[in-house]
Amino acid sequence: MFGDGDGSPEVSRLLEGLDPAQLAAVTTPAQPLCILAGAGSGKTRVLTRRIAHRALTGTLDPRRALALTFSRRAAGELRQRLGSLGLRDTPTAGTFHAIAYAQLRSYWEAAGTREPALLDRKGRMVARLLPAGGKLRVGDVATEIEWAKARLIAPDDYEAAAVAERRVVPADPATIADLYRRYEDEKRHRGVVDFDDLLARAADALERDASFAAAQRWRFQHLFVDEYQDVNALQHRLLRAWLGDRTDLCVVGDPNQAIYRWNGADASFLSGFPEEFPDGEVPRS
Repeated sequence: MFGDGDGSPEVSRLLEGLDPAQLAAVTTPAQPLCILAGAGSGKTRVLTRRIAHRALTGTLDPRRALALTFSRRAAGELRQRLGSLGLRDTPTAGTFHAIAYAQLRSYWEAAGTREPALLDRKGRMVARLLPAGGKLRVGDVATEIEWAKARLIAPDDYEAAAVAERRVVPADPATIADLYRRYEDEKRHRGVVDFDDLLARAADALERDASFAAAQRWRFQHLFVDEYQDVNALQHRLLRAWLGDRTDLCVVGDPNQAIYRWNGADASFLSGFPEEFPDGEVPRS
C-alpha cells in the first residue's frame, strides 16, 4: 500500500468541502473515468483531489502518476496544488510537449541518435518562404500549419481539409498547402523539429518500439488530463500511445468551454469518451 487507508485523518481532511457530486468523482473506483464539470465547478480541484485520494488510499503510486495539461502555467498550478495535499511523493505534472520532449531525449540518447535542434518558433522559417511584398502574414501561415499538424493533416491533405472544415484561411488553401509542404521540406533539410514534431515523434517511438513503450508505461502507470476539451488529435494519439492497453486514465473537462477549435482542439474526444471507452464512467461534478 502506498497510502494510509480510507479512514485516515489525511483522507478525511482531503474530502472536506466537496459537494456530493465532487465527492463521488473523487472517490469512485471507476477506470477509465471522464469527469464532466462546468465552468467554475472546480475541475482542477477535483482532479488533484482524486490523485491525492487514490495515493492516500493505496490505489495509486504517486511516483508513477502523470497529470497532463496544455500550458506551462497550468502545469505549474497542477504541481502547486498537488504539492499542497500532503503526499509523501509528488506526482509528475507537465504539458504534453514537455513530457514528450523529455522522453524523446532519453530515447535518442539510448539509441545513440543525434538530438535534432528544436525550432522554438516557426516565424523565421515561415518568413523565408513567403513571397517578397506579399500580403500574407507570418503569424497567419504559422497558425494554419499548427492547426493542420494538430489535426494530423499532411500538406497534401490540407486543401481538402480546410474546405471541408469551412475554415477561414488567409489565402487560397492551395497556397497555404504549398507553404506548409515547403516548411516541412525546409525542416528536414536543416535537421530541425518543431514542437508539434515532438508529439508526433514521441508517439511514433511508443508505437514502434515495444521496449521503449514498456519503459514509459512503467514510468507512468496512472494518467490524468485536465481541461480535456482542449485536446487535439495529435495529443490524443500520444495519450493513447502512453496508455496502451491499460485503463488507468482519468480526464476532466467541460464541452462548453471548448474555445480552441480554431487552433486544432477537438472537443469530440471529450463528448465521445463513452464510445471510445465503453467500460468507463462519465460522472458530473
